[in-house]
Amino acid sequence: MVEPSADPIPPDFAEAFAYAVLVYEIWTPEEPGRLIQIGSRSYSIVEVCRFVDQFTDRLPERVYLKLRSYMHDDPDGKLKADLAADPSYATAVRCLRGMIERRTEDHARQGRMKE
Repeated sequence: MVEPSADPIPPDFAEAFAYAVLVYEIWTPEEPGRLIQIGSRSYSIVEVCRFVDQFTDRLPERVYLKLRSYMHDDPDGKLKADLAADPSYATAVRCLRGMIERRTEDHARQGRMKE
């Protein structure tokens, strides 16, 4: 279990991360998808992850369930177990980054096979 954050996650960061999890479904390396608004600026999913990776607040149930739904066929059982044991933003970011990396690697591998 991770040490608690000194400060709670700001509501705009929490909302941005919830949206990042939601749009992961349509995210691809070649078409990264929608940018996520925080204040007056827009950020990628990866950038939003960097903003929230130090927060150990508990994820809202709807965000946890959506993230878990993407992991049902994920080969990395450790990420699923980590998220179940510690459903925090910090752990969720590790899971989302892991899935992004795996999707990026799969995309690169498929591109090489087409050549």
